[in-house]
Amino acid sequence: MNKRLTCIASHVPVGLGLADIGTDHGYLPVELAKRGYPGNLIASDIHPGPLQAAQKSAKEAGLANRIRFRLCDGISPDEAKLVDTIVIAGMGGDTICGILDRAECCYDPRYTLLLQPMTRAEVLRYWLINNEFGIEEEDLVEDGGILYSVCKARFGKKTVLNEAELFTGSFAMLRDHPLFSALLHEQMARFQKMITGLEQTVDRRGRLPVLRTIQTQLEEMLER
Repeated sequence: MNKRLTCIASHVPVGLGLADIGTDHGYLPVELAKRGYPGNLIASDIHPGPLQAAQKSAKEAGLANRIRFRLCDGISPDEAKLVDTIVIAGMGGDTICGILDRAECCYDPRYTLLLQPMTRAEVLRYWLINNEFGIEEEDLVEDGGILYSVCKARFGKKTVLNEAELFTGSFAMLRDHPLFSALLHEQMARFQKMITGLEQTVDRRGRLPVLRTIQTQLEEMLER
């Protein structure tokens, strides 16, 4: 199992059960079963191919009867009753938002959400804080030379982030993380490139002041 999934596994609480939405090859539920996770394990995917691959992974590990496999987009209300942790990982932040929009069961504080966007993490954080989901924990992991965020969230709590923190995660949660400085430098380079590009155009559409504000906030976090 890769570093990204290992990081997610480290945040899984012991509880009633876990649903891995968009399970792909099923590596996460198989690994949890190997470790003796005591709760229910559900692996779901919208595509038959990945779900078949997940079933194969479980069979090869001798755990085919330990995991429930479901071909669906998300999780059904009946199966939501079997879990208290929902993992949505390995897809874009906007795609995760769409799944959460359709998964009414997530709008209940009993569920721990473990979310790992491959791209557009800022879109996911914006969606969470504007739909009454509190971000309880943030983590970072480097895998294959790329930095990924892992976010633990729960409905019914309040989180306040500034513009830059939408892109980096909460400064208070990550300030001591060994990868946070690298993430800040990565985002500063990203925004400097956008600022330089806009400075060379006539039609800036009011974006330049916003980008400069974010760049300043990133610099302040780095200094602190």
